[in-house]
Amino acid sequence: MYNTWYEADALTNDNGDDTGLDVDIDAYVQVHRLVHVTEKKLFGANWAYNVIVPMVNKETSIADFGVSDSTSFALGDIVLEPLALFWFRENYEAALGLSVIVPTGDYDPTDAASPGMGYWSGMLTLGGTYYLDSDRSWSVSGLTRTLVHSEQDDTDIRPGAEFIIEGGIGKQFALDEHWLLRPGVSYCASWQISDDSRDGHGTLAGERKAGYGIGGELNVFYLPWLLQGNLRYVNEFSSKNTAEGSSVVFTLTKSF
Repeated sequence: MYNTWYEADALTNDNGDDTGLDVDIDAYVQVHRLVHVTEKKLFGANWAYNVIVPMVNKETSIADFGVSDSTSFALGDIVLEPLALFWFRENYEAALGLSVIVPTGDYDPTDAASPGMGYWSGMLTLGGTYYLDSDRSWSVSGLTRTLVHSEQDDTDIRPGAEFIIEGGIGKQFALDEHWLLRPGVSYCASWQISDDSRDGHGTLAGERKAGYGIGGELNVFYLPWLLQGNLRYVNEFSSKNTAEGSSVVFTLTKSF
């Protein structure tokens, strides 16, 4: 279960400068992810499948334009991943996944706090973790997502494709035979890699989005229960044509 709190009070332009608009975005998203990793092998990897269900609570205001909208704990866009491959090796772990994002959340182009995006998306996930020592205590990780979107029905706009990467470097400590602790530094970055288009008639005047963030995280693993919690803070220090703020993410994972 992922719990994300996001706050932003700035919108940036194509140069990465603050537009000066009076903006306030507050969002809390609770995401439930059910994953089944099977014993079936494909290309030497374990085949898995999963479903991701987000619940969105969001408030957005842009005083200069008289915008003030809110959503109270509404269903967002569900992610279905029928194909995920996990490679577990002595000094690294890798993952590859293909998924579809279904527009199950309500979308209204006049509602800045809509819980859904209003279009279908395909997503390719690729990444992994590399262990820098034989004890697997030092680790460096990176996970990429490439998203391609369909046309948005209500606006006839097809958003441009996106590339996202996140990860970090951490050091794991055994407190005793029950507890593992891993503090670390985390990072994230995103780029819009193609222009938006309208109704199949060419690209729009393209001001592509980009964002960069850095922060820290702490992971705690309780071995007897196969239960772990992860707390991460990320501050967006640079962005273009999008909101700029900070996020706190608490993830709770239970293995069976």
